[in-house]
Amino acid sequence: MAKVQVLSTEVISRIAAGEVVDRPSSVVKELMENALDAGATRVEILLRSGGKTLIRVRDNGSGIAREDLDQLFTRHATSKIRSADDLEALISFGFRGEALYSIAAVSEVTVRTRTAEGDEGWELHLKGGRRERISPAAISGPGTEISVGEIFFNTPARKKFLKSDSSELDAVLQVFLPYALKYPERHFVLVHNDRTIYDLAPDPSFGERAARTLKLERSAVLEETFSLPGRAEVCRCVLGDINIQRPRRDIQYLFVNGRPVQHRNLSFHLNDVYRMIMPEGVHPFFVLFLQLPPEDVDVNIHPQKREVRIRGEAEIFGALRSAVERALMTRGTPRQIAETSLFPFGPSGASTIEGIPGERIIFGPGAVDPSERRDLPVPGERPGFFTQETRGDMPEVPSASLGVSVCERLERLRFLGTFASKYHLFEEGEGLIVVDQHAAQERILFERFLDQAARGEVEVQHLLIPQLVKLPPGDMLRWEACHAELEALGLLTARLDEETVSVNAIPGILKGPEALLRAVVADGQGARFDREAFARRACRASVMAGDRMSAAEAVHQMQALAACRDPMTCPHGRPVFIEIKTSFLDRQFFRTA
Repeated sequence: MAKVQVLSTEVISRIAAGEVVDRPSSVVKELMENALDAGATRVEILLRSGGKTLIRVRDNGSGIAREDLDQLFTRHATSKIRSADDLEALISFGFRGEALYSIAAVSEVTVRTRTAEGDEGWELHLKGGRRERISPAAISGPGTEISVGEIFFNTPARKKFLKSDSSELDAVLQVFLPYALKYPERHFVLVHNDRTIYDLAPDPSFGERAARTLKLERSAVLEETFSLPGRAEVCRCVLGDINIQRPRRDIQYLFVNGRPVQHRNLSFHLNDVYRMIMPEGVHPFFVLFLQLPPEDVDVNIHPQKREVRIRGEAEIFGALRSAVERALMTRGTPRQIAETSLFPFGPSGASTIEGIPGERIIFGPGAVDPSERRDLPVPGERPGFFTQETRGDMPEVPSASLGVSVCERLERLRFLGTFASKYHLFEEGEGLIVVDQHAAQERILFERFLDQAARGEVEVQHLLIPQLVKLPPGDMLRWEACHAELEALGLLTARLDEETVSVNAIPGILKGPEALLRAVVADGQGARFDREAFARRACRASVMAGDRMSAAEAVHQMQALAACRDPMTCPHGRPVFIEIKTSFLDRQFFRTA
């Protein structure tokens, strides 16, 4: 066994740095927080190569006095707290005195700073945590500029795990956006490779800042303030109405006493309010600003201060849910009216779909009526007609292991009628087949589209008037990474400026150019592209709730479904049809053979 020995200071510093700094976005987070703690009203961030070769953060805050520079990069040196008692009443972002020390240990750092009281500025240079020089510098006004270059230059094992420039920039955006949303009265600038990503001048309100930053319609962004029982602090919610839907939870932000955090229970309760008014598989936008007495919050439980503990959570959850429900029910945008529908199953050149009188209502772009979602069986269970039935009596999802293939069985069905404008009823031998027409349409479109893509013969529908779509920078990065592959799949797009993409054509069997582009781009993961994920998202964006089909169209749809490779489920895994045997109905009516 090797001899036990104390590690050197250099090794200890590199190990400690790994707990605080794991990628360029960690550096940006720490430097932004320092700038905000210094009272800056303008924060500029300049990056090169996603922050891998250069991160520069400049602010107009209070600056750093000459006598403090000597201790600035010393471990556990901080201006934020003085004693253990201060940990019970933290109001600043930083307090441990580890961030700058850790950053300097794995990079080259240059600090240029001047205080309002100082006659001159100062410049400090370090490499690998070692101070190389400190000297007077000509600096025009108060503030600080910290440049971090060649991150992980002395830890090659860590450096090789850095991702592509676009992925690292996307991670920086996830750090940058919460602070930009938290401080609408301050000016934030983000530049990457000499290209301005954000230039956010002060906004008059949280809602204005959220709408401008995330490219949302201002009318779809709601604001609500509330107080917690027995407490004087005022809390605030900035919410998206039900028409703002994302396939990921990437625009959900939680702040506790101004600090961006992750909190599973808070996030659950906010999402749960939306659950019954939004379709399955999409997520809302929200920003929660929770103000609590500092002694009720423990922020010292995570190396990067991402998580907090909160005292008295139950009463907070109740007040929060009430505030969100109040905002959505009293000021939410009405559900969107669908203007067109698409059913490509009838004879070409003519549509015999019977329109439903009045307005057809859906729950936002590409959405599915939540009433359909609530009727779906829980995995492992089957829906039943009566509460007293046993599991053996329940309707069944047909099994693909039967002697006759499912596709052959579907070809022999006799159409009986349609129920509730969404379920087709077919007779087959000793049973009744109930088909969800919308799930069936999704399956047919999905396989038809994948077949066209595999042959390189995707039918393209050129738009008479190109659809202009504004994308936030994160989505724009994902569009840049996958737009060539999207073009091969029939979604023809072009960049017009820093925030606008023109949709010029879409796959011929699909619809809704703006909803389609937003859903696909938001689903992206950097440079990775999943063709089947695109098809699933595209097909969902094409399905409308409430379309009435004629008997001929229902039969034609069933014939198309029978030709599918996997007719039993929609692309999202829901059943397309269930089977109710005659024996099951006989038992319900107490009939015997």
